Order: sequence, then C-alpha cells, then structure tokens
Amino acid sequence: MKNCFNMTGMLFLHTLRRDWLKLLIWAVALSLFTGGFASAMYEIYGKDPAGLMAMYETLKNPAMIAMLGPTSATAETYTVGAMYAHEMILFTALVFAIVSIMHVVSRTRKEEDDGTTELIRSFQVGRLANTTAVVIEMLLLHLVIIALSTGLLQVQDVPGMDFSSNLLYSASLGMQGFLWAMIALIFVQLAAGAGSARGLSFLTLGFFYILRMATDMNAPDGSWFNPLGWSYLVNVYVSDSWLPIVIAFVTSIVFIAVSYLLEQARDLGAGYLPERAGHAHAKERLLSLPGLVLRLQKIFIIGWLFALFICGAMYGSIFGDMDYFVSENEIMKQMFLHNSDYTIQEQFMSVLFVILSLLTTIFIVGSLMRLVNEEKKGHWDQLYATKLSRTKFYWYHVIMASILGVVGQFSAILGLYLAQRSVMETPLSFWEITKAGIVWIPAIFFFIGILSVLIGWLPRFTMIIWAYLLFTFFISYFGQMMEIPEFVTNLDVFSYIPKIPIEEWKWGAIILIKLLALFIIVIGFIGYKKRDLVSE
Repeated sequence: MKNCFNMTGMLFLHTLRRDWLKLLIWAVALSLFTGGFASAMYEIYGKDPAGLMAMYETLKNPAMIAMLGPTSATAETYTVGAMYAHEMILFTALVFAIVSIMHVVSRTRKEEDDGTTELIRSFQVGRLANTTAVVIEMLLLHLVIIALSTGLLQVQDVPGMDFSSNLLYSASLGMQGFLWAMIALIFVQLAAGAGSARGLSFLTLGFFYILRMATDMNAPDGSWFNPLGWSYLVNVYVSDSWLPIVIAFVTSIVFIAVSYLLEQARDLGAGYLPERAGHAHAKERLLSLPGLVLRLQKIFIIGWLFALFICGAMYGSIFGDMDYFVSENEIMKQMFLHNSDYTIQEQFMSVLFVILSLLTTIFIVGSLMRLVNEEKKGHWDQLYATKLSRTKFYWYHVIMASILGVVGQFSAILGLYLAQRSVMETPLSFWEITKAGIVWIPAIFFFIGILSVLIGWLPRFTMIIWAYLLFTFFISYFGQMMEIPEFVTNLDVFSYIPKIPIEEWKWGAIILIKLLALFIIVIGFIGYKKRDLVSE
C-alpha cells in the first residue's frame, strides 16, 4: 500500500508549480465573492431596521426559500449578518462546488484521457500519488480561502459579525468546496471519461439543489442528509453550529477512501459505469455542421434555457411582496422608485431585466466560446481538412448564438410573466413584460460582436470577455448607488439601453448598437478567416 503513494510529494510540488497562478486567482476571487459585500450590506440595511424586517419577510416567501434556503433566525434575531449569510451562503456554495468539480476532473480524469497520467506512471510513481496530490492541493486551496475570507470579513468590522462567526461562515463555504471536490473524485473513478465525470458531478449537484428545495419547505430535517444543506445548517450569525462542518469533513474523508479503493481496482483509462453503445451509423443530422454543433451543445442549451426560465420565475414570484418590501426601505426606493407614474413592480422590472439580460449574455457567450475552445483542443482539425470553409464555421456559430440570445431572453420573460401572474391581483400583461425584456437584445448582440473580434484576432485572449461582462454587471447594478463617474459608466453598453417602461424607447441608440455589433462581427470574421489555427 505504501508504494501506492510513492512520489506524492514531488507530484504535489509539480502540480502546485503548474497551477499556482490559477489557484491564486481563484483564492482571491472566491474570497472577495465570499466576504466582500458585508460592509455594503450593512450600509444598506444596518441602519434601517424597517428595511431589514421587510427583507426578512420577503425572504420568507416560499419561492425565495426554494432559491436561497431557509434561515433559523426569527424577527428578533435577524441581523445584518444573518441576512448576509441567508442571501449568500447557498449560492456561494454552488460557486465553490462548480470550481472544485472542474479543477478535480481536469487534473485527474482529463489528464488520464489525454495520456499524461500514463506517462507519469511509467516512472516510479504510485497509483494513488497523483490523486493524493490533487486532494492536498484542494485542501490547501480551501484553507487559504477560509483564511482570506475570514480576514476580509474582519477588516470590514460589521457590527454583530464577530471573528468566530466569520470563521464559521468561511469554513462552511471552504468545506463545501473541498467536499464537492471529493464527490467529483468519486465520479472520476466511476465514469468512462472526463466529460462523463464532469456531467455526472454537475448532475448530482443539480439533483441535490432541487432536492433541498423540497426538504427545506416540507421536511426541514431532511436537509441534514443533503451535502448542500450542510452549508446553511451551520446557522451562522444566529446559533453558530459547527456540527455540519464536522459531518462534511468526515464525509469527505470517506469519499477519499472510497475513491482510493475504486482507483486501485480499475484499469487506467477505464471506468465502472458502462458506456452507452453508440449507433452503428451517424444520424443524418450529424452529417451536417449545424446538426453536429447543435448535438455538441444540446445539454448546454437545454440546461441554460431551463435556468433562465427558473430565474425569471423566481424574480416574478416576489412581485406580490414588492409594495411592502420597497416602501419601507429608503435604499430600495433609491434603487427602484424613480417615476410616480409607474407601479413599484414596473420600476423593479426595469432593473430586474438588467440581471436577466446579463444571464442571457453569459449563456450566449458560453455557446459562441465553443468555436474557439474546440479549435484549441484540436477537435475541429478533421473538419477543417474537409471542404467545409471557415466562413461556414464562423457564421453558423455567430448566427446560432444570436438566435439563442433571443430564445434565452424570451425564456426569462415567460418565466417572469407566469410567476407574477400567479401572485399579483392585477398582473402585468405579457406584452408589457416582453417590451421590457426585448429592448436589451441589442446589448446582448454587442457582446457577440466583442467575442467575435477576440476569436478572430486574439483567440488566446477570449477570456477578456468575462472581465467586460463583470464590469457591465457592476456598473449596471451598483453604478447609481455608488455615483460612479459618467465617463466610466459610458463604457458600459447596457447604460445606453432604455429601461422600459419608465423610460422612452431610444431608437437611435438601439439601432446604432445593432449596427455596431454587426460591424465588429464582420471585423471578427475577417480576422478569423486569415489567422492560423491555435491550440492549447
């Protein structure tokens, strides 16, 4: 058994040397996401007890419990810290889980599929050495995140958020990241390849998220059997229980042991789950480029359309509580109430579609990014060698992304319409909501243009699009409250879109954005047609 771990230390140092920059960026980003908004939350709610109670009542809405999880706080114990954890902890746990799953699968099964693991094992390296190195790396990463996020919460010095509670909050999220890394490690052994391992891990994550919706509402004790439930069952800033942390840690150790047993018993490159037998002949639609690309993105597209519909429905479900929620909170009035001629719901909807449109943008950026990602992996090489032209590759992906942008936005619109119709005595009409949603489509197309230029001229730097997307979210959502200079705001394409219905249509700006998006898409095409192929 000792030989199974031979050279673990060397592999760990090698892995750390290779991943240190990525891990550092993740540690800083996740720490900022975990604890960076506490002081802002206190400024909004800490000095406004009425607003805090309005938030408490709003988050007791069944739809909000289904989305964010429950809280053990009462009206008397619902502090800014309790609200911060209530709003943040579950969604942040999902982010930690996603990052951990992607990294573990990439550093284990994907390298096995690529032949890297076979090369390493040709030396005097133990069968479990690489897996152990990844386990140590993930443990170290989450310990660093716990330390950074706890320190970040401490320096903000928010009343009621003391060191022990801040440490518990950070530890809960760090433990979630490590736990889901070990869950992914199990699927790495079971699945037949990296894609299957990743898919099974995300499917399990989604299953437990949906399962906790039912248990949180109907059988709260059942959430103790849900790995995601251990994130918010710590009841941080209320009663501070470390028991879920202990359960998650012990479960992680068990998963490590199980994954070791599974890896020892299987052949390199093999899995325990049987592979589905493929068709003897390709279906006719796979013989065309559109059919092939749609097949490759089928799960991605269906998942995102469903997610956008659910997000629209979640937001629409709180329309019935908006009058009380906003009227009692001065900060919320500053964010949402600008024109007395319109209802709170109409004005809230104008801000809400900024968020939904950004989610749609993430969807279509992810879809179009596949054009260059598949190229970097060499998956297009055999197709490039055929009579298929780059023109078809480029324009099909761009057109598909554009269509998906429209369909995705309408999915969110439909979810919002159906949900608000079920909770409001006088619901908004479908046409009113549709107008408020479709006006953002030109800005969504603008992101297609920016990514097209990057794909055509700077294919190795396409990740820049995510930085601009994050900038757009920050300016669009917080710009008005933080009084950001106008020249900075003008860099945000979303700032030129009228907030329907409280603002008039700006046909000139909308048409100009559409034309500019088309122009830079063409510029991107020129670069894509001329440049050399790139690889990882």
